[in-house]
Amino acid sequence: MESTSDPDGITSTALLNCLRREVGQVAEDGTIRLPRTGVLLRARQGRWLSDPEVFTGSWHSVSWHELAVLITKELGDPPVGFLDEIAGSHSAIAAMLGARPAPPADLYQRSEQALIAGHRYHPAPKGRGGLPAAEWLPYSPEVHARFSLVHLEGEFVDDGDVPLPPGVLPAHPWQLSLLGRSGAVAEHEVWPTSSVRTVYDPAADLFYKFSLDVQITNDVRRLWAHDLRWIPPLARVLRPVFADIASTYPGAAFLIDRGYRTSPECFEGLAVVVRDGVRRHTLPGVTPLLAAGISEGFDGNPLDGLDRDGALRWFRQYVSVVVPPVLHAFFAHGVVMECHLQNVLVGVDAAGMPVQAFYRDHEGMRLLPRHAALLSEVDGDGGSRGVSEAKGWERLQYCLVANHLMEIAGAVLARHPDLDVWAEARAVFAAFGSFPLLTSLLESLTVPAKANLLLRWTRAEGAASRYVDVPNPLYRLT
Repeated sequence: MESTSDPDGITSTALLNCLRREVGQVAEDGTIRLPRTGVLLRARQGRWLSDPEVFTGSWHSVSWHELAVLITKELGDPPVGFLDEIAGSHSAIAAMLGARPAPPADLYQRSEQALIAGHRYHPAPKGRGGLPAAEWLPYSPEVHARFSLVHLEGEFVDDGDVPLPPGVLPAHPWQLSLLGRSGAVAEHEVWPTSSVRTVYDPAADLFYKFSLDVQITNDVRRLWAHDLRWIPPLARVLRPVFADIASTYPGAAFLIDRGYRTSPECFEGLAVVVRDGVRRHTLPGVTPLLAAGISEGFDGNPLDGLDRDGALRWFRQYVSVVVPPVLHAFFAHGVVMECHLQNVLVGVDAAGMPVQAFYRDHEGMRLLPRHAALLSEVDGDGGSRGVSEAKGWERLQYCLVANHLMEIAGAVLARHPDLDVWAEARAVFAAFGSFPLLTSLLESLTVPAKANLLLRWTRAEGAASRYVDVPNPLYRLT
């Protein structure tokens, strides 16, 4: 059975989830037939699939590696290094589990660093570019790392509101080692968030997002020049939008990317984006927690210990806190929030009830056509920051419903399987207002989900859009 302490099970689960969602034909009994090769698979049902078996006249177990090979036979012409990436992810999970100490005392840090399994619908969620564990474990959130940044001194390029001392460029020691550079070690420690390359500086209450020349999931995590130049003008657009949302929904907060600083000689490689910290936005008596951490589980998870009625109230409150600000951003302001599990923090009160939502990482946001003037100014190179209303709504449904709420609901239902949590969610969506797109969502049999395996197969960038339909839990059957 899949668990968060078994690298074989975690890897198999990710591959099974991808096959069921993107490739296989799923029968009523839960078996999965691969249409091209005719291979028939079955797995233990549950929140996530586990314990795969293949039918060859009788059922027998299949390993994660054998499952990966079946994928290459089914889809054909695998991307270069595909099997190595899966093996690397598996090895990374084993290394993380072997090096993991006791969790930190701070609940927020604990939630950010809880993601041993990572993205449950990606074939290689914990790949680290094939590098030896000794190179990246000191900077790994999964082992509750803390480390000091390196400070470079000189003349640097700023754009936006960058609250850093003049003449100093903070740098990630892992990236510096990849670039063969060095500098002066800072005096205080930071710790990595779930995204690996973004760290939190508790002393300054700021986040720093660095370039990292390592492939994690689909992309090398470098801060590309066209993305960097998008950040300051986007921040100017978003500040009044966020102010309006926060006044409409008190407690909603936005950890805005203020701007960036970098070296003119190594513009992308040494770039750092400076983001608002979480503490300055946290209400008194509230503890921020990463939504993905709540889904994955950690010691101190507010879902633990709730009875049936408490869990139902908790989920209704969670949806009420997280969803309306996202819908308001879309319908009132034409802003498509990238509100997936790792981009949303939820603040809980002393009783563990959700009372606040924090949204972050605005680089991935998209704007609807009403922002044509800004888009023509900074997106004239044919980029994808501007989207039609239909494409923006598709993206939002994936981030909010398939990626986010389905996983939070799954965590609740894993504890209380008979709860009708989706009736609570439907009520929140329906109460937001009368909008044709919202009505169509509630009346649709399916919602879009990102096809990470197929995107990897087509060598697409991680930001590319390719979706498959999955059953819509918001659809009312009766």
